[in-house]
Amino acid sequence: MKKLTIITITFLASFGILADDHEAYRTVTGEVLQCNLKDGKDVNDVLKMVKKDWYDLEYPAPYEGWVLTPTLFSSTDGGYDLAWAGFTFNNLDMGTTLDWFYENGTKVFSKWQNLVDCSSWSHWDIFEARTPTGEFEEGDQNYWAFSSCSFKEGKGVSDLMENDKVWNAYLDSIGHTGGVWRWWPGGGSDTTASNDFYINIGFNSMAEYGAARDARLQNMIAGSYPEGVADCDQPRVYSANNIKAITN
Repeated sequence: MKKLTIITITFLASFGILADDHEAYRTVTGEVLQCNLKDGKDVNDVLKMVKKDWYDLEYPAPYEGWVLTPTLFSSTDGGYDLAWAGFTFNNLDMGTTLDWFYENGTKVFSKWQNLVDCSSWSHWDIFEARTPTGEFEEGDQNYWAFSSCSFKEGKGVSDLMENDKVWNAYLDSIGHTGGVWRWWPGGGSDTTASNDFYINIGFNSMAEYGAARDARLQNMIAGSYPEGVADCDQPRVYSANNIKAITN
């Protein structure tokens, strides 16, 4: 597999989702398929297939794909074995890739369906609140922590930008090298969900995740944890395997 230098979620980071002066956000579009393995199949079967067959697909627009597997999870939260997460520049590009995939990706999708049964296929609008600094090569693994978040009373989207400045200063102070993204639900997302958005924090390793949790606890004790806009629940953590990173 060819090697490209990528950053935690390469495709997102390469767009400069959050400008250096923190004055403007940009977005990308994500798609997520949540799936369970068929009898006799395991995650390695899926990774082997997508690293060859899915990787070789020549999409008409830039597209990046990942396989996510639960690392820290509850049996009552989702209850699936793995997910495919794909990203494009925008919703138009996502639609263009899907139109193309329905015509040209059927053989690959049949191989996918021989390995897994998927219970959902959803689209997401994603804002980057922090650009990651750690560099990885295509095919490497890192970790994504997801939490469900809802705005505090009297707070809303207009309050996020200023709070992101505070958050980034805090994350700089604890040496965090990963990125932070907000996921807003789109087509196919759960209509029964009561939260406003999801926060996705990237980590280069479980050690970095653990250090961030330790710092969080200390700041909570000190009353200096920088959350003034939204309340977020405990994170679910996924191993994220990069399959396809295309930036041209």
